[in-house]
Amino acid sequence: MSLEDVKQYLWGCSRCGTCKDVLGISMPACPAGEKYQLESFFPSGQVAIARAVTEGILSLEDDDIRERIYACTGCLSCEQQCQVYHHNHIFEIVQALREEAVTQGYLKPEYMAIYYGLRGEDNVFGEPKSKRGDWAKDLDVKNAGQEKADVLYHAGCLLAFDSELWEVQKSVVALMKAAGVDVGSMGAEESCCGGRSYEIGYTGEFTKYAQHCIDTFNAIGVSKVVTSCSDGYATMKNLYPKVGTEMKFDVLHFTEYLSQLVNDGSLKLTKKVPMKITYHDPCHLGRHLGENALYDTPRELLKGIPGIELTEMKRIRENAWCCGAGAGVSQANPELALWTANERLKEAKATGAEALVTSCAWCERNFKDAIAEYGEDIKIYDVAEIARMAL
Repeated sequence: MSLEDVKQYLWGCSRCGTCKDVLGISMPACPAGEKYQLESFFPSGQVAIARAVTEGILSLEDDDIRERIYACTGCLSCEQQCQVYHHNHIFEIVQALREEAVTQGYLKPEYMAIYYGLRGEDNVFGEPKSKRGDWAKDLDVKNAGQEKADVLYHAGCLLAFDSELWEVQKSVVALMKAAGVDVGSMGAEESCCGGRSYEIGYTGEFTKYAQHCIDTFNAIGVSKVVTSCSDGYATMKNLYPKVGTEMKFDVLHFTEYLSQLVNDGSLKLTKKVPMKITYHDPCHLGRHLGENALYDTPRELLKGIPGIELTEMKRIRENAWCCGAGAGVSQANPELALWTANERLKEAKATGAEALVTSCAWCERNFKDAIAEYGEDIKIYDVAEIARMAL
C-alpha cells in the first residue's frame, strides 16, 4: 500500500480531536499520543505528517518523523472513535507511511532484526528454526507435515519461542485431546504468518510468508487451522484472502474453536475455578475484525466455568485500551509498550480482580513484562489456561 493509494483520505481529517479519547467516558484512546502528549503522535498528527510528506514539506529521512509513525501500536482505537473516516483508513495511512519509508531505504534498525530474523530463520526473533517445535516435546502431538491430522494448531512466533508462555499451548493441547480432536502441528517446519512484517511496512515479506502458509496448509489437507495468536488470526482472516490463492481450510482462533467444542458437548468444563477475573480484549480479535470481532465468545467461555466471577474494566470491547505490543512497538519502543501495558494493568486492578485474562500471546507477554517493570500485583492468564483448570 503506497501513499498514492491513500492520497484521497489525507485531507479528510478535520482535526476535531475525537480520536484522542473514548467517546462517552472521556478516557484516553491513543497510547502513543497519551504517552508523549504531542499532536504529531496522535492519529490526527499522523495524517498531517502523511499529507506533508506527500506535498514534499516533510521527509521520511527525518528520524523524528519516523519515530512518530512507528510509535503507533496499530490498535485502531482512533478508527473506532473517528466520526469522519467511520472505522477506516487511519491505520492504512500509517502503514502507507511505513511502507514508503522502507521503499525509500530509511530502515528502522530495530526492525532490521525482524527482517533478518525472517530471512534467516523464518521467525521475527531470529531464533533457530530447528527449535520452533520444542514446545510440543512430550505432548504427543502429531507432526502434521508427516502424518494426516484433521486440525492444525499454529503456535506462531512468540508462543513457539517464549518458553514462559508454553503453558498456553500445553493447555490448548490438553483441551483438544480431552475433546478427542485429531490435532497436529508443523513443529520446526512452522513459519511466521507474515503479519508483523506487514504492519511494519515490509509487505513483500508478508506476501511471501502468506503464500507459503496457504500452500502448506492446503497441501497437508487439514480442515481447520487453529491459533492462539490473535495477530496471526487477524492476519489469516483479513489479509490472506487478498493474496489470491484459494484457502481450502477454515481459520479459527482457539477461543472460537473451544467454544464449538463446549457447545457441541465434546468438552465439558465442570471443575470449579474460584477466581475473580477481568478480561482484556486484544485489538486483533476486536477492532481489527470489524463486524466479526470476538468480544462475546471469550466472555461466554469464561462465565461458563464454575467459580469464575467476571468483572469488567471501563474500556472494553470496541473501546478497549491497547496492551501496547502491537505493530512492532514492543520490539522497537519497549518504553512505550510497557507504559501502555501498565496503564491497562492499573485499570484491571481497579476492578478488584485477582487476575487479568486475555486471548493473545503478545498481550500476555507485554503484561508480564510490565509487571516486572512496574510491580503491579495481578496474575496474567490466557483463556486456554483458565479453561484447562476446569477440566
